[in-house]
Amino acid sequence: MTGQATRTANHGGVTITIKTSNRTTTDLTVTPREGITVRGPHTLTDDEARALVTRRKHWVYRELNKLCEQAPTNPAKTLFDGETFTILGTPHTLRLTDRRHGPQAVATAYNDPERGPVIDLEQAAASNLDIARRTLIKMHTDTANKWLKENGARITRLTTNPDIRITASPRCRTTWIIRRPTGELSLHWALAQLPTLHLREVLHRALNLHSVADGREVGQRLRTLWLGELALAPQEAAPDSNTCPGCQAQPGTLHTNYCDVARCALTGFQRGSCHPGTTCLTIWSGRWPGTEECEEYGFFYRAVAGRGEPCNATDEGAEPDYNRLYARCVWHIGQQRMILPS
Repeated sequence: MTGQATRTANHGGVTITIKTSNRTTTDLTVTPREGITVRGPHTLTDDEARALVTRRKHWVYRELNKLCEQAPTNPAKTLFDGETFTILGTPHTLRLTDRRHGPQAVATAYNDPERGPVIDLEQAAASNLDIARRTLIKMHTDTANKWLKENGARITRLTTNPDIRITASPRCRTTWIIRRPTGELSLHWALAQLPTLHLREVLHRALNLHSVADGREVGQRLRTLWLGELALAPQEAAPDSNTCPGCQAQPGTLHTNYCDVARCALTGFQRGSCHPGTTCLTIWSGRWPGTEECEEYGFFYRAVAGRGEPCNATDEGAEPDYNRLYARCVWHIGQQRMILPS
């Protein structure tokens, strides 16, 4: 055989690219573009390639972690059912709905008894990226202001100016907190994504109060908050685009730290500050986490009269029902997937 041949093999849920040529030696590389790649002679078998990756697994994970640290932060969110937006530290699943709440397009975050934390975004807003962006930013701003109304006074009374006014603003751009000439504090709307403990820590810093949370962890959170950038849904992207929509990781490579698409390798839930460092990073397979399990177990839903109802995979408008998946299944650490309890 002459020339170069390329094929892929699956190894524990990870795709390995195998490239063979007239060479006589075998080597292993990890790159952002190609992921885990084994190069060798034409006689190289899939099992031999898998064995090489297994022998050098510690080196592979070190290289994947290096790529992870170099990955971009603050990625764009995408407008499609299943995208995740974090509200006060809790992941909410985006659900596009035809239901109208008034003359103005709105986004509503709440806890659905059957589907868990969700954000209903009206189709009227989702049809336009700019309107969707402003609608979602308003929802974050309102959330932060509601929290401040309930908790702000308990924080400011620890200062020499207990009557200081603190509000969230959709107009903040590059500064987390702005101190007005009147002494009033304006918080960046994106801070509504922080867990309440971290939000309290940011306020304590601005007011020169004692620390209440790990500063390094808060700093990491702040660097990865969604700042309003929206992109088209995956189905509208280029056909050959299968990078992670959250951190741009290539299939077979680790998600970047704090990627809001990544699932924790130990719990299966959305990864954030659940474990220190990068100990629970998972690998991007090229498909949204949980999609394969939804297809296997028949977990689908479709929007009817503005509400989601269970349906078959072949029904018109059927979408994977990730909320039902997490309600009915448990995470299997060994298999790195959701399974039905026996």
